[in-house]
Parts: sequence; structure tokens; C-alpha cells
Amino acid sequence: MNRLFFTGAFLLGATAVIWMASTFVGTNALALAVTLVIGCVYAIGFMELVQFRRGTFTLGHALAAIPENIEADNSRLDLWLRTLHPSLRNAVRMRIEGERVGLPAPVITPYLVGLLVMLGLLGTFVGMVDTLSGAVIALEATTELQAIRAGLAAPINGLSVAFGTSVAGVAASAMLGLISTLSRRDRMLETRVLDDKIATIFRTFSLGYNRQETYKALQVQAQALPAVAQKLNAIADQLGHMGDTLSEKLIASQEQFHQTTKAIYNELAASVETSLKESLAESGRLAGESIKPVVAQAMAGIAGEAQATHQAMTNTAQEQLQSLSVSFNSSSEALISSWAKRQEESDKAKLSLWVDSLGLAQAQASTQLVDTSKLFTEELKKSTELQQASLHCATQNFESISDAVTGQWLTAGKQMETLTSTLKNGISELREEESRRSEEAVERLGSLEATVALHLATLGKELEEPMARLIQTASETPRAAAEVIGRLRDEISNNIERDNSLLEERQRIMEQLTTLSSSLEQTSLGQREALELMVNSSADLLEKIGSQFSEKVGSEVSQMSGIAQHFAGSATEMASLGESFTLAVDLFSESNGQLIDKLSLIEASLDKSSTRSDEQMGYYVAQARQIIDQSMLSQREMFEELRQLGQKDLLAPVEEA
Repeated sequence: MNRLFFTGAFLLGATAVIWMASTFVGTNALALAVTLVIGCVYAIGFMELVQFRRGTFTLGHALAAIPENIEADNSRLDLWLRTLHPSLRNAVRMRIEGERVGLPAPVITPYLVGLLVMLGLLGTFVGMVDTLSGAVIALEATTELQAIRAGLAAPINGLSVAFGTSVAGVAASAMLGLISTLSRRDRMLETRVLDDKIATIFRTFSLGYNRQETYKALQVQAQALPAVAQKLNAIADQLGHMGDTLSEKLIASQEQFHQTTKAIYNELAASVETSLKESLAESGRLAGESIKPVVAQAMAGIAGEAQATHQAMTNTAQEQLQSLSVSFNSSSEALISSWAKRQEESDKAKLSLWVDSLGLAQAQASTQLVDTSKLFTEELKKSTELQQASLHCATQNFESISDAVTGQWLTAGKQMETLTSTLKNGISELREEESRRSEEAVERLGSLEATVALHLATLGKELEEPMARLIQTASETPRAAAEVIGRLRDEISNNIERDNSLLEERQRIMEQLTTLSSSLEQTSLGQREALELMVNSSADLLEKIGSQFSEKVGSEVSQMSGIAQHFAGSATEMASLGESFTLAVDLFSESNGQLIDKLSLIEASLDKSSTRSDEQMGYYVAQARQIIDQSMLSQREMFEELRQLGQKDLLAPVEEA
């Protein structure tokens, strides 16, 4: 019905415009132009109203075809809104959601309705101006009544043309207004239907309905809060029980792991300590046993050789003194007997024979004394001088006797006795001097032996001190390792419980400790090799020193035996013997110093190796401590999170209540 009225009104308006335009064709171009403008404006308004009615039609069709259960899902509402005209989608959505928003209305049509009236009046005014100007011309051109009537008839006829544009404009405006009113009425009716649907079908999409449903949900939730609180309390109790059970299991597993780790560490420490002690004790024992026979043999050899040398020199000196005394006594007795015999013969012989025999005896005595002095001149200067003085005195006595032999026969015997006593005194002094020198030689040999013994004792002490330090250092190494392992065991026993995720880190710790034990074994092997090397070098050096000393002592003994066989050597040889002994002692001291230097180097290398092992031990201990600290921190964070979770579970029911 509305569509029929809409079409009829449009046709009426269009007919009026077309009729007026047809009357102006060929008669009045200005009126025709105004009429055409009115027709164009009318068509524009009609097109807008057609679009408006099309949107209204889509709204009515959509309201008639609302899908079922559209309130169950918002996606269905979106699909339904897509069926509407684009100009209506937003407004309809807002009205469904509860906003009191009007639907879009025609915008240009109300203005066009007034514009059409104005255009009609404009044409009328233009026509009247044209008509009135023609009447003025007619009246001014003639004074005759008939001419004036004829001149006024034409403008008056033109008034119809002028008012024709007004008719077209007013008719078009009236029909366009009617069409707009009908379209608005259709839109209003569809809006009412939409409001009815919003109150029923689309009620679930409104804000008021959502507020009401939210309020109902809050009421239901408030009613369900006590039950939820009870369930939360039950869950909290279950979580607490589970936490206690989990803590007990963790503590039990951690304790078991601690016991296992402790046992493993104890076994490792015991094995390392036992192996180190055994290896070091065996190394020290072998070093002591290997050094002890060498030192004892060297000492025994040196003492035996010194004693044998001393005994040989004593025996040789005594034999030489005895042989010298016997030869001198025999020569003295022979001299006395020959002197007595020749004295008896001198009574019968001439004085010249006496002088010759006395000269011969003197020459023999001088020869024997010279030989004796040659034997003792180089070694015993003082005794030689005394002997020469006594021989000189004897020579002078013999000369004085030979000079005054004729008058001093009785005095000659006394002088011979004096000479004999002088010779005996000289021989006794020579014996005392030789015995004193032999005693000095014995004392010097004793001092040399004491010096050698002192050097050997000093060498033994110097060897004993680095060996003691070495053994002490080697014994402190397993003690330090045991202390470090004990400290690690104490720290591990004081740690907080760990979970099963830390087993890999513990395995890495065990691998590092295994590496540490292997490095300690290598260090002990290195120390043992160093000890063996030191012992071997010490034994070789002692053997070399003993051989050199034996050779030197043998050479000196051979020299002393030669000196004993040729006891008449000079004191210079004794001095050279002392110098040779001094040189031997110096060589022994130098070799001893070299041995001490080598032992110092060995000790420094051992200290360096022990320092390196201590540094390695400190590095592995630091790594173990760092891993333990990280494990403790992770466990502390885990237990802190569990504690906070338990507190949140306990505080949640209180806050909700």
C-alpha cells in the first residue's frame, strides 16, 4: 500500500513538472530552464528517498528473518547485522545493546522540498518582470485605447507562463514531501518492530540484561562461596599433607644420599690416605735403607783405612826407631870396642897409627852419623841440628884429643865416656823427638779421622733434615687431603635437602673428585720418583765420593807407607801429606756441597710439586664449594616458593570470606 502511494505521488509530481515544461517549449526559454532545474532537483530527492526506502526494506526483511537461538552466540548477531544496509548496521547494533540512538533519516530531501518552492517562485518572479516590462513599453508607445488593450493583452497572457513555474515547483515540492513522509512512516514502523524484537529476542545482548545477569551470577557466586571455601580448605589440607609427605620423602632420600656419599668419601679418603702413606713410607724406608748401607760402608771403610793407616804408620815408625837404635848402639859399641882395641894397640904402635885409626873411626862415625842425619834431615830438622852439633862436638873432642893425645891418655877415656853419654843423650833426644813427631802424626791422623767423621756426621745430618722435611711434607699431603675431604664431608652434611634434579651435578662432583684422586696419585708417584731419583743420585754421589776418598786415602796411605819405609824424608813431605789430606777434605767438602745443592734442588722441586698439588686441591675444593652453594641456593628458592604457595593457599579463603 505504501509502495503504491509512493509511486503515485512520484508520478503526480513528475507529471506536473513535465506538463509545465511542455507548455514552455518554444514559447519561453527562461521558464523552460527553471522548470528543468525543478525537475532535476525533484529527481535527486527521489533518488535519496529510494535509497532510504531500500534500507528500510532490508531492515524489515531482516527482522522478519531473525534466526533461531540468536541470543546464544554473538557471532550469529554479527551475521544477522551483515544482512542490513551498511547505513543501518551501527545504529541497529547500538539500539540492540541498549543505547537510545535513532536510525538514520534523509538528509538532503527536506532541503530539496523547500528549494523546489523557491525555484517555482523564482520562475514566477522572472516571468512577472518580463510581463510588466512589456506592459510599460506598450503603454508608453501609444495613446490609443485599442492599442493599449492590445499591448496589455500580451503581458497578461504571459502571466500564466510566469505562474507555471510556480505550479511546477510547488507540485514537485508537495509530492517530494509526501514521498519523504511515507518513507519516514515506513522507517518508523520498522523501528517499532525492531524495538519489540530488542525487548524479546535481542534482550540478551542489552547492557541492562547483562548487568542483571551479572548481578544474578554474583548472587549465585556469593551463595557458592562457603562451599568453595570449604573445598579450598580441604585442598589446602591436602596440599599441606602432600607437602609434608614430599618433605619427608626428600629428607629421607637426601639423608640416604648423604649416607651413601659420606661412605663413598670415607672410602675414598681412606684409600687415598692409605695409598699415600704406604707409598711415602715405602719410599722413605727404601731411601733410608738404600742410603744407610752406603753411609755405613763408607764410614766403616774410612774408619778401617784410617785405623790401618795409623797402625801401619805407628808400626813402621817403631820399627824404624828400633832399627835405628840398634844400628846406632851397634855402631857405638863397635866404635868403643875398636877405640879400646886401638888404644891398646896404640901403646905398642906409633902415634901416627893411633891417629890414622882414630881418623878412620872418626870417618866411619861421621859417615854413619851423616847417613843417619840424611834419613832424618828432611822430616826432623831439629833432631838433625842436634845430631850435627853433637857430631861437631865429638869431632872437636876428637881433634882436641888428637892434638893433645900424648898428654891426655887418661882424659881420653873420660872424653870417650862423655862422647858416649852425649851420643846416648842425642839418641834419646832423637827418640823422643821421633816419638813426639809420631804422636803428632797420630794425633793429626786422629784429627783427620775426627774431621772426616764430623763431615760424615754433618753430611748425615744434612741428609737427614731434608729427608725428614721431605717425609714430613709427604706425610702432610695425605693429612691435608684428609682434612680437605673431611671439610667437604662436613659441608655436605650441613647442606639443605636437594631434589632429584641435582644428581647430575653430584655425579660431576664425583668425577672431579676422581680426577683429584688420580692427580693426587700422580703427585705421589711423582714424589716417589723424585725420592727414588734423589736416593739414586745420593747413592751414586756417595759412591763416587767414597771411591774418590778411598782412592785419595789409598794414595795417601801409599805415600805414607813410602814415607814410613823412607822415614828419613823431610818434613816438607809431611806438609805435602797434610796438604793432600786438606785437599781431600776440600774435595770432600765440595762434593758434599754439591750433594747438598742437589738435595736442595730436589727439595725445591718437591715443594713445587706439593704446592701444585695443593693448588689443584684448592681449585677442586673451590669448584665443589661453588656447586654446593648453587645447590643450596636452588633448594632455598624452591622451599621459599613452596612456603609462599602454602601461605597463599591459607590466605585465599580468608580474603574471599
